[in-house]
Amino acid sequence: MSDKIGPFLGTWILDAAESEFEQGDPPKSATLKIEDNFGMAVFSMNTVSADGEVTNDSFEALPDGPEVKLGKSGLVDAMRLVFDGDDKLVSEARRGGLTIMKATRELSADRQTLTVTQVVHLVDVDSFTNVSVYKRAQ
Repeated sequence: MSDKIGPFLGTWILDAAESEFEQGDPPKSATLKIEDNFGMAVFSMNTVSADGEVTNDSFEALPDGPEVKLGKSGLVDAMRLVFDGDDKLVSEARRGGLTIMKATRELSADRQTLTVTQVVHLVDVDSFTNVSVYKRAQ
């Protein structure tokens, strides 16, 4: 597994000018750190919103492992993380068996850009897509 996750590992810095947001305002800045913790992929996100609010989030999942049941967060009850070929890592957040959020992380050919396409499905409302373009930190 480590061979497949290797190219995704590291710290990524948001290129807000290259990103497109259908839902919400683009953040002022954001970093995404992906680490391998004994086979578990650990994602840490730090975001500064357009109005200056700082948000720190993290989650971990076993790539190509079984769906993981989550605690009572209210929004989602399960998560899964799978590879789609060698250059895509996809997470799905599910509620009641339905995928309500899907994030596809795609590496560029030179492995220096990570494009995250996140689709959020709001039940009985609509779907929104945010495309965040990250550059590898040097």
